[in-house]
Amino acid sequence: MRRILAILMTVSVVLAGCLGNTESDVFYGEDIDPPMPVDDFVLMDENGDYYSLSQLQGKVIVVAFLFTRCPDICPIVSANLDFISEQLGDSYGSEVAILSITVDPWVDNSSVLANYAEQRGLDWPHLTTSNASDISDIEGVWSNFDVGLKTYASDEDSDGVADGFDICSGTPEGEAVDDNGCGLETQQSDGDVKIMHHPLTYWVNHTTGTIIVDKQMRQRVWWGDADWNAEMVLEDIYMLLEE
Repeated sequence: MRRILAILMTVSVVLAGCLGNTESDVFYGEDIDPPMPVDDFVLMDENGDYYSLSQLQGKVIVVAFLFTRCPDICPIVSANLDFISEQLGDSYGSEVAILSITVDPWVDNSSVLANYAEQRGLDWPHLTTSNASDISDIEGVWSNFDVGLKTYASDEDSDGVADGFDICSGTPEGEAVDDNGCGLETQQSDGDVKIMHHPLTYWVNHTTGTIIVDKQMRQRVWWGDADWNAEMVLEDIYMLLEE
């Protein structure tokens, strides 16, 4: 009997140790554990005004990273954020804030971001650097939020449009193309008239998600861009509001 009791006590200690090392799983999104403090920053918003993160002290903040030329996931994330702002009702603005921060400050100046937000009916700040030739201020923000970022200019068919934007491969050599990399003479849909603007010569690849910051300015929840579930993001926000 003593031997059995000793074994049971040993097992209980081992289990307690294992449970004590278990990472928390409080939120529907990925828990950031331990919470990561957010450094204050000053960037420029879509109106050309300086915007400080510290003015949101005491609110739950939803922070997303995007770039306006992104043809796929960024518009979806923006639409999800818009849905969340509507569902929050009176809490939006008073208790919860949303921020979008560009990962392409070389293109996304204030006026470009203002146009992006206006076209989509988005009413929260869209932030960029105040000087595209010196991006040190926004680089610090990317680093704090662990944004993996790189640009590349691969162009397999040499048509002047980076492959990330190019939906038409094998454009005939020397043929003028539209902004999708499709030849103006040979690769247009029937009856589809395209106007060529400035070729998109580099692509931005960013590995990040949407981060929810608590009222103490700590990163608490991470949602991958491809894993978004708006209703569950809302539940995570409500949990942080109750803290």
